[in-house]
Amino acid sequence: MSFSSQCVARFGQCEFLELDEDELDTSSLRACLIESPTREILLSSRRPSWTTSASKPGIDALTLLSDLSRLAPSVAKDFIPKDHAESSFSFRLISDVDLQGEVEGYIAMSYCWKKVTRDTPRTVVTPLGDLPFGWTKEVEQFPLPTSAAIFQAVLRERGMAEGLWFDQVCINQEDEAEKAMTIGAMDMIYKNARIVVVALDDVLATLEEERFLRYYVEQYRHSKVGPSQQPNMGMIPPFMQQHAACKSFFKQVISSAWFERAWCAHEMRLGQGHIFLVPCDTNYEDEVQAVIRFTGDFFLHLLLLASELQAIEPAFHASIRPLLYFFQRRATTKERSHFAVQRRDMPQSPISEPTSFVSRIAETFGRSAGGNPRLPEYLRRLDANRDKTCIALSTSDMPLALMPSSPFSRPSTEDECLRSLLLLGLAARDPVALCTTGTPLRLHDGSISWLCRPTPLDDNSVGPPPSRISKTANRIVQASDGQAEYAQLDLIFLDLPHRSKPNPLFPAHVGRARTFIDLCIQYQVPGSGLWNFWQTPNHPRTTSLRNIFVQALACVFDCGAQWLFELSSSLQQPHLLVIEPYAIDMLLNPHLNIQGYVHLAEGQAALSLLMSFVSTLIATGIPWASGASERTHGPLIISAPTSPALHDTTSASLPPGGKAIIFAPFQHSKTLLIAVPDAAKEAEYKALARGWILTSMNPYTGSTKPTVSWTLQSKGVVFGDSTFNAGLASSGEVEVRNHRVYGPTGR
Repeated sequence: MSFSSQCVARFGQCEFLELDEDELDTSSLRACLIESPTREILLSSRRPSWTTSASKPGIDALTLLSDLSRLAPSVAKDFIPKDHAESSFSFRLISDVDLQGEVEGYIAMSYCWKKVTRDTPRTVVTPLGDLPFGWTKEVEQFPLPTSAAIFQAVLRERGMAEGLWFDQVCINQEDEAEKAMTIGAMDMIYKNARIVVVALDDVLATLEEERFLRYYVEQYRHSKVGPSQQPNMGMIPPFMQQHAACKSFFKQVISSAWFERAWCAHEMRLGQGHIFLVPCDTNYEDEVQAVIRFTGDFFLHLLLLASELQAIEPAFHASIRPLLYFFQRRATTKERSHFAVQRRDMPQSPISEPTSFVSRIAETFGRSAGGNPRLPEYLRRLDANRDKTCIALSTSDMPLALMPSSPFSRPSTEDECLRSLLLLGLAARDPVALCTTGTPLRLHDGSISWLCRPTPLDDNSVGPPPSRISKTANRIVQASDGQAEYAQLDLIFLDLPHRSKPNPLFPAHVGRARTFIDLCIQYQVPGSGLWNFWQTPNHPRTTSLRNIFVQALACVFDCGAQWLFELSSSLQQPHLLVIEPYAIDMLLNPHLNIQGYVHLAEGQAALSLLMSFVSTLIATGIPWASGASERTHGPLIISAPTSPALHDTTSASLPPGGKAIIFAPFQHSKTLLIAVPDAAKEAEYKALARGWILTSMNPYTGSTKPTVSWTLQSKGVVFGDSTFNAGLASSGEVEVRNHRVYGPTGR
């Protein structure tokens, strides 16, 4: 076995514990309630501050609750200020019975519960005859959340005068009010723990894997290379490809159920430091169990080695990316240490990733949660949805917590919980909450909401989340007519040139686009994303995807060179090149001999970038999460509404450009209208699906009725140039109309 000579010390980052399960004695432990002032000392060092967040300025719990009460009173009653939960929850820690003085710190355990029914802590009395002279002794008996060996390993992570927190013992499982309060303060508990100990009890390292890791760690015990370097990176072939035992161990770890659980992901994100514990599938003499203990730094090392594997399962690779991103970001925020545990004299702030509230909702509800296993199956699923709601609130630093459940509350179905969170997002003026593109939410009474399920793709902006909707924007109203709920808000309707003034050149654009696409297929011009997806023999979607590429490219030709340059600069993926202006002029020149251009190297390069751009346009524009596809949606050219002041001027004085493309459903192509909520008209929201495809519920929308009702059929990103965005931002309704927007089934 050969190893790279360029190594970083691994001593202390991966160790092997040999534990006798019979030596575990929980009678020496107690769960004690932490009182003031110790409580404040342990929990006050890293309290989150919503009001000082750069992306969420000037909001507090009372203001948010007040705004939510005006928007949706029935939802507001389900929340309380978070600081109330943080100040009133019962904070317990497990400590030694013979501890003299106060607890000076604590660690927290993160784990997946595998039992069907949970035990609860209880006090037992020793039987007569066990102690001399007929004495008896009360002993607190804890339920073990893991195997005895793993729990022993967890206890060994405590320092002097340190306690241990884990939910099953430190929360009174019989008290629903206490559980709700503690869950609301969960981020405070994990942020202030010195380390988070992760028990991967569903993983068993094989004998071969254990031997490999022992030898691997021993090789780097005395290395002197700097801590920023990683051993065995950049090897050909990759290190994990050369050593099957290393790869199989990592795949076992990453496949643990712990990485799929919503609570566990949240607890990992909050931790100052991480220790992972993995049992080995080997028992030594007597009842000795081997346990592999490794740190977050060693896990990052394994992630980096795994990232070099090319022939890897897509789902496996997808699970690596967010973990690698998190642990790499975490490594840059602290001084790297060669030892496992960061001590209390080395403070470190948890990672705060820039993301929107809606993105956190989608991420949380995309993971699993178990709920209370003592409940029947249906109620357990509802309880799991409440858990996810709490996690979404905590992970986004919302200043609210969930109230204990009430018999008068709506059932905690997943869609009902998503509805409450989206309405909370709207009350917090989050523009992404208006622009979610999943399937419409189905409420407990069978009606369809105008709100749509959030997805991870709803916030396509690069960098910090989009800023809040302006306070001066007209307030959005959520209400119900007794049959279905609706949103009442101001809408800006966009112009549809194909109806008012069709372009006579558009059929020529379609024919030219078809020639471009066919030649690119014939000469195998490379591209990215969807373009490569269907360029395989006998692909079942070849015809439909070819058609959508032809349609989208024809719209690009119609929008013109300036539009293409601006959009290609902002839409292309970071690793792709931007189409240069001279190449755009060449591609959009109607006299270009495309049959000859495709043979040139520069022609191949320009066409490759063009196909990649159209691919990105389609992939970003079609609301795939709602069930839409290239078979249901197609591109439509729209333009910003013309200001009344411009009606008196000649068309020649109008600025060029000002066009946009949106993907709309074919089903309603003859009757649909496109509108943008006035609250989302600013250019900074251009990456969001702010284009609403509406059909009228009124026989005649031009009537003088004060209220006009619409059915929301779809949403999509509006791909407009700077002229379009400026025109949209300056638009507003001349005549005030009360627009009511219902879900797809209407009333």
